[in-house]
Amino acid sequence: MTIKQIFDEIAATGGNNAKMDVLRKYVDNELLRRVLYMANSKRVKFYIKRVPEYTQNDTTWSLEQALGMLLEIANRDVTGQNAIDRLTIWLGSVSADDAYIIERIIDKDCKIGMGTTFINKVFKGLIEETPYMGAVSFDEKKARKIFEKGGKGISQVKMDGRYCNAIIRGGEVEMESRQGEPTIVTGAKFVEELAQLEDCVLNGELTMDGIPRYESNGIIASIIDICGKKDSRTDKENEKKLAAFTEKHGDFDEALSKIRYTVWDRITIDEHFDAKSTVPYSKRTIELNKALKAIDVTHVSIVEGIVVNTYEEAMNHFQEILARGEEGTILKAYNGEWKDGKPTHQIKMKLELTLDLVITGFNYGTKGTKNENVISSFNAETSCGKLKTRPQGLTESLMAEITDNQDNLLGTIIEVKCSGLSFDHTGAYSLLYPAFKHFRDDKSEPNSLDECIEIQNAAIGLTV
Repeated sequence: MTIKQIFDEIAATGGNNAKMDVLRKYVDNELLRRVLYMANSKRVKFYIKRVPEYTQNDTTWSLEQALGMLLEIANRDVTGQNAIDRLTIWLGSVSADDAYIIERIIDKDCKIGMGTTFINKVFKGLIEETPYMGAVSFDEKKARKIFEKGGKGISQVKMDGRYCNAIIRGGEVEMESRQGEPTIVTGAKFVEELAQLEDCVLNGELTMDGIPRYESNGIIASIIDICGKKDSRTDKENEKKLAAFTEKHGDFDEALSKIRYTVWDRITIDEHFDAKSTVPYSKRTIELNKALKAIDVTHVSIVEGIVVNTYEEAMNHFQEILARGEEGTILKAYNGEWKDGKPTHQIKMKLELTLDLVITGFNYGTKGTKNENVISSFNAETSCGKLKTRPQGLTESLMAEITDNQDNLLGTIIEVKCSGLSFDHTGAYSLLYPAFKHFRDDKSEPNSLDECIEIQNAAIGLTV
């Protein structure tokens, strides 16, 4: 049975479980395994945007031989027009079924209606998952351990934008989310700047110059949605989105030009796909600085941070950053290695407060979603009304209960968890990441703004 016939069988089968059952029949087929890997692994790249036209000649090579030759392109032994010319010859020198499979590999689209998650359930760990190195929640013991035996740390401003990896190969830039989804921002200045770099992978976040991060994240999400469509400026489905974007946020190209990519780490392509680097963080930051200084950048920045020699220095920097209105810092071991997951040598120094607020209103879910007919958030504020917010985090059962008891719950005190005080787009006091914790039936008075400020100041002081 040819690989094309197997693909056709999977494509004709409905449902992920049924598709996996079909694939399991061929789990011992090594050629199928190889095809699936080359077609789906982001590690394998061919640098050819479109399959060239070709004429079917006499069958000279097998699919297995052709796959071996394709590696010449993936390894960049041949590039540019030479690569396209060779691909044209190879496509014409295999059977029609095998040529189709080669097209699927080049296009990185098997067209079988089956994603990598389900392929990996059959062929265990075949296709690399996108690695992500995060940070553990604050723990004083873990933070102090960084400085044991003369160790040092790097304290950086905690970013609050949209996380993105930048995979740079052969002058091409692929932006991807934490989950590995494409992050397409065609025309953004920072992408043009990144294309000047030698092959590497950067970890960073997208923000917008001059726009608060809680606003910029939504705007960037809209830009990605619009840019992600083929021929985004002329696609009829996008016309309404572009019009709505312009009405709400202004000129699309102007918004695109405000996107900034702030970077905090740099690893090699192989290290990224191996999900590990043994190079100390201090050395990785030096290489990152050298790489960006070697090119002309205006829309790519390195995250702000300082070297700290003691736990007390790290906490002082954390307080300074909070006083500026930022969310917090990330403390990283000076010699920490890169690894997938949340290593204990990277620690979130993040403020957490609980405040008592009063419910002043209710908000139904977004129209067109499953929650459109139930209350999905509160309006809540301080006793003086000078701080207003909309706590999230309601469970489905709680949404239903609140929807049926709005009159009784209006004016009730609730406990809200947040990451500190902030300001909304009008300059009024609000909260960072407010989340509902529970009702306070034992209280009749919410906190005032002054009390909230005192609680925050006390929390900052107690953290030390």
